[in-house]
Amino acid sequence: LPPSLPETIRAVQQIASGKAPGSDVIPPEVYKHGISSGKAPASDAIPPEVYKHSGPRLMAELITLFQEMWRQGQVPQDFKDATIVHLYKRKGNRQLCDNHRGISLLTIAGKIFARILNRLNGHLEQGLLPESQCGFHRHRGTTDIIFTARQLQKKCHEMRTHLDTTFVDLTKASNTINRDGLWKVMQKFGCPERFTHMVRQLHDGMMVRVTDNGTVSEAVAVTNGVEQGCVLAPTLFSLMFSAMQMDAYCSAPGGVNR
Repeated sequence: LPPSLPETIRAVQQIASGKAPGSDVIPPEVYKHGISSGKAPASDAIPPEVYKHSGPRLMAELITLFQEMWRQGQVPQDFKDATIVHLYKRKGNRQLCDNHRGISLLTIAGKIFARILNRLNGHLEQGLLPESQCGFHRHRGTTDIIFTARQLQKKCHEMRTHLDTTFVDLTKASNTINRDGLWKVMQKFGCPERFTHMVRQLHDGMMVRVTDNGTVSEAVAVTNGVEQGCVLAPTLFSLMFSAMQMDAYCSAPGGVNR
């Protein structure tokens, strides 16, 4: 279904205040009235406060824009692009990129649209994610998996059997996701064709620029991974990881997945 007015209003209310705006230079507060401000704007330079204080008129314009985007199956380029600000991690050689943390600044309007698309979260919670998955799973956390590991350890000790544990380093994994594979996984999980198309539109043709001391680099195309800084990113990564986990269990020799 196309975005609705209640969804748009709810998405605006969920946008954090005080964030830096993107290339539109509009702060979230303009869209959302009465919520604390202070977030940095993205490349559009529109802070969230602009949206938060806008009132019903801007909401009506936003929903008209989103519904037209849905009808045409197109997403504005500004919604895809990001400006990256790098922060030194305060350790190691400053000249090495790995010692800096990149913060992606996105347009606030694009963030609002992405929050509407994050209805995918509700779809996945209908028993689609593996019961064993705790990462990027609502109402699950590190304590759940620690508790499970402790219980397995205890039971194996009681039964005098070995417990094999595998640790997989997922560092920067979300940056290397194959997008064509992701779209196929979304279809496999029953995501509607139009919905999958709109999520894909947010990623196809994505460009990023790096800013440092007021200087902005040339735009660089990003062809792999999910959009950093986007509310959809954890959900999409969770979906892809779940598919990989299910395939691994299905193809594993007997006993490995028990």
